[in-house]
Amino acid sequence: MFSSGPILWLQQHSAPWFDALMRFISWIGEPWFYIPAVLVLAFGVRLRPGLGVMLAMLLVTFATEGFKQGFGLPRPSEVDARVLNEGERGHHLVADGGAEGFWGLPSEAAIVAKRTVGEPSFGFVSGHTSAATAFALALPLLFGMHKRWMWAVVVAWPLLMGLSRMALGRHFLADVLGGLVVGAACALAAGWLMRRMRAPRPAARRTWAAALAATGVAALAAWWLPWIDPGMAGQVAGTLLAIGALIHFGWPEEAAPMGQRAGRALLALGMGHAAIWLLQTAYTATGWPDRHAGAYFFAAAGIAAAVLVTVAIARGLGLYRPPVQAAAGADAGLRDR
Repeated sequence: MFSSGPILWLQQHSAPWFDALMRFISWIGEPWFYIPAVLVLAFGVRLRPGLGVMLAMLLVTFATEGFKQGFGLPRPSEVDARVLNEGERGHHLVADGGAEGFWGLPSEAAIVAKRTVGEPSFGFVSGHTSAATAFALALPLLFGMHKRWMWAVVVAWPLLMGLSRMALGRHFLADVLGGLVVGAACALAAGWLMRRMRAPRPAARRTWAAALAATGVAALAAWWLPWIDPGMAGQVAGTLLAIGALIHFGWPEEAAPMGQRAGRALLALGMGHAAIWLLQTAYTATGWPDRHAGAYFFAAAGIAAAVLVTVAIARGLGLYRPPVQAAAGADAGLRDR
């Protein structure tokens, strides 16, 4: 599964239109697409399932990066001089280092060469494929979209993404299959957590507390396991903190005309980009290196604050309807006058 044979076959039988399509599909699979998509789903459609999709995407980012750093395996264009890297030659670290058999790994020389490169971008598992799988599967699981066309998208989109990554020489078949498994597991985990957190309050709190504690354990483990990124664990923790606060204080009433929904989505996009910039600026100002333990707290506080402040501002601007109980109380007060 780490053989360059399938990649070479795809590239030898390619055509200009196919190459352009593969590039376009891979281009869509970047954070520039997923971040706005998740924010629009959460604030423009429904907040609870939207935050569930956010949880799935942050889980898959954390897990994928862990696999990449933990296994430290090269990409096809780095182990075979014949493989093009997005249409370009000359990216190989060794001339012929692909796996010799179906179940084999790239050659030891290729693996060592990759691990000694400064700031390497490892191959296994495919981040594009894992993200596409998590996103596509989380939508029907969390939004209850169970029509046939939706399940066709769930199957087709990750497969097309994986095909594009192989055709462009960025990933082996094993990377793509690993991405499918990791993405599906993270979407299922997020769906399970969100269902458990809809249970009666004591059970929901136990599930929430256990999940939050798990992110803290993961961040602590980064002291001994350098392939764990505490900042990414903090992003998951921040999403859980926001969900926990909304469970405790109440979810906003979301039914609203399209204009108000669009206003909430635009507000969320602005707040999201502002939060990313502020977090990056503040973290850089500390002088801490990447993967410092403090990144866990920065990310957790930043994600939670961004979500909750956006909800609060949207409420203040009247973009959310008043809670049902509050509205009923106001009506009763008017009748008493």
